[in-house]
Amino acid sequence: MDRNSITGLAIIAVIMMVWLQFMSPEKKPFQPVTAAKTEQVEQQTQPNRPLSSEPVAENFGVFAPSSEGKEQLLKVENDLFRATLSSKGATLKSLVLKKHLDGDRKAFDLVSNKKNGSLSLLFLTREGKKIDTRDLYFRSMTVDTLHTVTGKDHYAVRYHLDVTPLQAIDITYLFGGESYRVDYDVKLTGFSSELAGNEYQLQWDGGLAYSEKNRQDEAQSALASAYLGGSLVKLDASKENQAYREEQSGEAKWVAVRDKYFVAALIPQGHTAGIYLDGKREKGNEFENYLVALKMGIPSTGTVVDDKFSIYLGPLDYDIVKAEKVGLEKIMDFGWDWLTRPFAEYIILPVFNWMNGYVSNYGLIIIIFAFLIKLVTYPLSMASTKSMKKMSALQPVLKELQEKYKDHPAKLQSELARIYKEAGVNPIGGCLPVVLQMPLLFAMFYVFRSSIQLRQHGFLWAKDLSVPDSILDFGFTIPMYGNHIAVFPILMAVTVFMQQKITPTTQSNEQMKVMMYMFPAMMLLFFNNMPAGLGLYYLMFNIFSVAQQFYINKTTTAADLPKVNLGFSASGSSRKHKKGGVKK
Repeated sequence: MDRNSITGLAIIAVIMMVWLQFMSPEKKPFQPVTAAKTEQVEQQTQPNRPLSSEPVAENFGVFAPSSEGKEQLLKVENDLFRATLSSKGATLKSLVLKKHLDGDRKAFDLVSNKKNGSLSLLFLTREGKKIDTRDLYFRSMTVDTLHTVTGKDHYAVRYHLDVTPLQAIDITYLFGGESYRVDYDVKLTGFSSELAGNEYQLQWDGGLAYSEKNRQDEAQSALASAYLGGSLVKLDASKENQAYREEQSGEAKWVAVRDKYFVAALIPQGHTAGIYLDGKREKGNEFENYLVALKMGIPSTGTVVDDKFSIYLGPLDYDIVKAEKVGLEKIMDFGWDWLTRPFAEYIILPVFNWMNGYVSNYGLIIIIFAFLIKLVTYPLSMASTKSMKKMSALQPVLKELQEKYKDHPAKLQSELARIYKEAGVNPIGGCLPVVLQMPLLFAMFYVFRSSIQLRQHGFLWAKDLSVPDSILDFGFTIPMYGNHIAVFPILMAVTVFMQQKITPTTQSNEQMKVMMYMFPAMMLLFFNNMPAGLGLYYLMFNIFSVAQQFYINKTTTAADLPKVNLGFSASGSSRKHKKGGVKK
């Protein structure tokens, strides 16, 4: 490997490290607003503030009679999850997935706000009463306390609240037997011109419960988001004890909260007035608490408002969330939209899903995928390797030129260009295959790190291909390396070293010898905290590259080496004269 190749690879490795910091989600701390705006937020959009445990009747106005009652729980189970609904607030208090377990391989609850529930309506009355429907006791129109729905069947759960003889709220859940999607209908009767701003909010409060062992790593993926006006809005409450808030008007396709592998999304079926996102992280706790809400307008005329929504509660599986057909897959972070995301969406995920139809083990799928990528890039790699061998063969001539024209840089560059052209070599050709593969490698980093397909799928000693294949935890952190020893990065670093040893080089100085060891070490440090699947891919790709290099070295003959006409101008005659003198 020539100096340009080594330098290029080293720069790429540094770029990879800096790039991870550059690509972290945008952080939007709360910014002070004008007094008028603050008053509006205080009145209409503070659903994240804790409510008193014993609601005072005078705080509810005409809703006071509904602030007291008896809670009734209903459990609904389908093929994918078990949900618990409460008549207090007509809310969702629990949702346990059947096909996905937490980091300890135990069932876990996605709903973090188990006391009050996550779903509710929020609005401000004309009398200035802030109403959160989780404080109100609805009447369940369903007599069941447990119901199971499977296959193509559906099951509806209805809640009714009489406010006055002319005012009522109806909330209906519709569960399917084999879907993470739950239809959610809101019917408001007699509330036209009765709510401040002629609007209400449908909100999800409490974020999503973390499921992974590494809570700090999961917190890096947790965020609140919305798809509004054709663009993605993100809110990341990354700093402790700092308020984060985002509020926009317009047509929203959805609002959602996500963690590393799961998402809860509110999807409107009609027009919206805007979105509201709120987040906070308490000191000493990795959990990021989010609230997301859809703002819904209420016509000033008419008696009944009937808004329909869908709620997606489940895994961040690309095909499943894309099937919602509202752009929910955009919440999955695959890097740059113009570069790495197309690789993830149109190459990696489709190929993985296709191969998974024939091969059940994702470790084998990764190996096959690495072989396919090597096969596709083989012509380019072959041309690059031959170019480096030619460069190596040209070194005596190049050194003579550099010595002869060391005081004439323009002439030196002219002669070098001529030599390269006659020999048919490209000085930077050795870096080209690696550079072209970097977008794919970056895209695979995102897919392996955040796609649920690899989660808790093992291969050999790696129990989970979506996290590092640690075999020993130190109990402390070594700067730049981490708190564990992962095997795939060590094997990958060895293959990088082997590849450098057998690859033609154009330099033999001490600097290149240092790089021979430094670059594998850099790759080891970088990949030690990467997902095991990524380390496995790069390891196998390097193994195939080493095999290819052995083949090229064995099959390259003298006829493949460059034949350069050295009889150029003064240099040629000088060289001939000098050689003649030596013979005498």
